[in-house]
Amino acid sequence: MAKIPESTIEEVLSRADIESVVGQYVTFTKRTGQNLFGLCPFHSENTPSFSVSIPKQIYKCFGCQKYGNSIGFIMEMEKLSFPEAVKYLGDRYGVDVQWGDDDSENTKNLKERKKRVMNILTDAAGYYYKALNSDAGKAARDYAAKRQLSNETLTKFGIGYAPDGFDNLYSFLKSKGYNDEDLNDSGLFTRSKKGNLIDLFRGRFIVPIFDAFGKIIAFGGRNLGPELPKYVNSPDSLVYKKQNHLYALNFVPRNTKQLIIVEGYMDAIAMHQAGINNAVAALGTSFTDSQLRLASKYAEEVVFFFDSDKAGKAAAIRATNMMLAYLKRMTGIKIRIRIASVPEGKDPDEYIKTYGADSFKSVVKSAKDVNDYLFDRAYDDNYDKDSGLDLTKYQEDIITYGSWIYDPIKREKMAVLAAQYLGARAETILFAMEHAEKAAMEASRGNEQRESERKEKTEVEQRRTSAPVKVPNADRVTRDEIELFVRAVRLGGVLADETKIERNDVIRKNDFSGSNMKEIVGFFLEHFNEKTGVSDALLITKMSDLLLNGLKAETFYIKASEQISRESNINAEVDMYKRTLYNVRLKKSQDELKLVDSLIQTTEDKDKREEYIELNNKIELYRQKLIEKRNKL
Repeated sequence: MAKIPESTIEEVLSRADIESVVGQYVTFTKRTGQNLFGLCPFHSENTPSFSVSIPKQIYKCFGCQKYGNSIGFIMEMEKLSFPEAVKYLGDRYGVDVQWGDDDSENTKNLKERKKRVMNILTDAAGYYYKALNSDAGKAARDYAAKRQLSNETLTKFGIGYAPDGFDNLYSFLKSKGYNDEDLNDSGLFTRSKKGNLIDLFRGRFIVPIFDAFGKIIAFGGRNLGPELPKYVNSPDSLVYKKQNHLYALNFVPRNTKQLIIVEGYMDAIAMHQAGINNAVAALGTSFTDSQLRLASKYAEEVVFFFDSDKAGKAAAIRATNMMLAYLKRMTGIKIRIRIASVPEGKDPDEYIKTYGADSFKSVVKSAKDVNDYLFDRAYDDNYDKDSGLDLTKYQEDIITYGSWIYDPIKREKMAVLAAQYLGARAETILFAMEHAEKAAMEASRGNEQRESERKEKTEVEQRRTSAPVKVPNADRVTRDEIELFVRAVRLGGVLADETKIERNDVIRKNDFSGSNMKEIVGFFLEHFNEKTGVSDALLITKMSDLLLNGLKAETFYIKASEQISRESNINAEVDMYKRTLYNVRLKKSQDELKLVDSLIQTTEDKDKREEYIELNNKIELYRQKLIEKRNKL
């Protein structure tokens, strides 16, 4: 993990208040004291179990058990690494985040590697673009002419050509000084049977893929003959995750209110050429929640076009299910979803060429709201002109689709309309939809819980085997020790109030047995503020790389915080803190006495024995003082 100064992380957490950060994704429906509640963005639910604690600056879901601070929340939602999430929040809340040296051997050069990959992709785009206009590129130019792509469009989108051959691009980039490791990182090459790097794109029409800021991050290649596959696309790489991008988003005006989303980048290119400049394309075989979230940052409405064949219809249903489930969880994201169908089974590119851009815009205007689309699909998919409507299959589909609709009014409307076909009461159909929703949620929750447990187990094992252990049982912590730390954190600035707590009664690293717990306490004392103490949000950041009793430290700490009782007032809290402190120190001194007694019994050196006896007496005296102080509470 790249090192970011702890002071910077602390500033980010202080500015990126948890209510503001989470509120971008979740609508809070209830406030209890200083806790906010809403539907969890990480799993499906009808009753809010997702809580945000304003004083602690952390979130927790009591359903799926996920928790963390603002940084952890953004890591989950935006699929970012820790430093990327800190930078993301820093940019949003006005904190200058600089990445320092890297402390991980595996990732210390990650930033430089990404920079070299970006340079490789830029040079490759120049190579492909030049090849398009060479003698070898005639077939690609003919294909562009067949698709009626103008020279202006070819230039705007950086269209190119990958010549036939296994090492054309490889030789070109090697001549530019790039090494095989960097070339392998770029996603532009595959391996031969002998293990050599060979060009991924060969004899193909090349489309550069840009991020939202116009930087080239990948390529797509379309064949120019009958060979399969028709399309070859860059794999995910250091700089490219296809599920997080929308093709041509960099060409969309920033003041647009609507995005038209098509399945292929050739459709998007043709639409831009026709003057429809709010068109983008999904990358990959299915639309993702990350792409929907990205779209919601740029527009208030999305209109989807799916292919009219069987595969396209299946893709439309999958995407609709995903989007509705996602928006049900992400109550803070507001975006209207509509689904359009191109007449005559044509694709958008073909339709525009035949009927013109204005006619296509009329098709966009006629797009159906997602609930109306699902209602019609249930009927159309199960209607046969000879045998009529298959009521059994229609009932199955309408109940399934209705269970996806999270708007109660739209769901009821669907049930009322379906009742006319099924000959049943709308209330009965509505009940069946709600039952199907609950069953799906239970199944999803079970899968998520198993996956979460599997990931946590894997992560713990990886940390145990890869993280350096400073001393045996580095993550060991006793029940009294974790209670002591929890109570110290709860006291906040009171811990520094010498009228309530003597300086000698402030926790110190040596009160704890395991080195991980000592490291956490050291961090706590280093960042302690005499007025406010140290926030849970900042502590969780420190705990993210440590284990306590075989569990992730933040998991162990938060569970302990929930289980340890809160006292009725601050004086009672102080007394419980002291009582726990004295118990911890008495236990530690008892262990020391056993060790010293053993040394007294085994040493043959008279002077050493006298030293040990004297030390034994000092420990006994110390223990008596602790007992006296505890008895006064």
